[in-house]
Amino acid sequence: MRRNSFETKFIKGVMRMTKKSSTIGAVVFLGVLSALQGGQGAETKGKETVQKATEKKVAPKAAADATAAAAQAFEKVSKELYPKAKQEGNLIIYSVWDVEHLRAITDAFMKKYPGIKATYWQGTNPNIVTRVLTEFQGGQSSFDVVLSDNAPPVIRAAGAIAPYETVQKDVLHIHDPTLATVSLQIQALTYNTKKIKPPDLPKSWEEVANPKYKGMVALDDPMRAGPLSSMLAGLKEQWKDDTRFNNFVKGLKALNVPVHKSTSAMFRLVIAGEYAICMPALLHDVMEEKEKGTPIDYIKTVPPVVFPRQAGIYVKAPDPNAAKLFAEWLISVEGQKVIDSVGRESSRRDFESKTSIQHAFPKGTKPIPVNDKLFLEDPKKWLDTYVKPIWEG
Repeated sequence: MRRNSFETKFIKGVMRMTKKSSTIGAVVFLGVLSALQGGQGAETKGKETVQKATEKKVAPKAAADATAAAAQAFEKVSKELYPKAKQEGNLIIYSVWDVEHLRAITDAFMKKYPGIKATYWQGTNPNIVTRVLTEFQGGQSSFDVVLSDNAPPVIRAAGAIAPYETVQKDVLHIHDPTLATVSLQIQALTYNTKKIKPPDLPKSWEEVANPKYKGMVALDDPMRAGPLSSMLAGLKEQWKDDTRFNNFVKGLKALNVPVHKSTSAMFRLVIAGEYAICMPALLHDVMEEKEKGTPIDYIKTVPPVVFPRQAGIYVKAPDPNAAKLFAEWLISVEGQKVIDSVGRESSRRDFESKTSIQHAFPKGTKPIPVNDKLFLEDPKKWLDTYVKPIWEG
């Protein structure tokens, strides 16, 4: 510890005055030294308190600045894109989303931007991937945007997505510089309140694999590239520990429960009380059931796993400006309100709703993102490499 000149002179003076009595001198010296150190400690503590107070003020301001900047950027880009999109006149969407959701979203978009006719084709992710790659290989300019979760990165890996980075990236939970993240799949650790009590609940995703929960867990099939598969990818990336990951998968297998091919069907079984814990459930489903009074809740202290739902722009899009405008509008506050109204989660950090992470989980909760490139672009290869040898071995 460095001392200033005053402290040095003062201590030497005290030592000279007390040199005739070593005991008294030691006591006085230690007392003075303690006082000086205490003063420095108080000064340091004071600085830390001021710093923390400043940080508390800066964080909300930074968030407000990001929101304002995103709004300004959206207004600017929409003014640039709309005349060009209107001249194109159409927007063709391929999506895995429910038809009623697509209808609500396209109706709102067309109302906002008159002169653009938005149409859609709805299919499963495998159907979408097969159709897009067939059309891409045939050189067809058949559609503009693929709106889905699993499909866009797979299509991108084949070279059929035109990279586009949203101007509103600073307000997103998950940002991809080539794909606009317009919504999230939020996985929550969920339980039946009549089947298991709070003291007995797992404290983490990892603890679900504890043998004490054997026979109590409704388990998604980890090999079907569904929610549990994406959770495994998120946890593996977060842990960066192969032994820990392998033991977790082994623990899930040792629960010795049937695996399910449908997340919603699995969730219904937990609601019915056939299982105590749902591994995993989707947050919007949980919130909907809680509002109905169903004996369902989720563990708020376990960070959610988040998977991106994206709007990918087709590399041969006949209406590229309309596609970009649609992607930006979906991320805007107005677009997010429409997405929220159909029960899908917001992709923005600053959007408040019953299913937003900042509302549903404690302040400061850091979600577990699914951003493993191999898993996103080739989930089968990822599962065959990291999960299959344990699960089926």
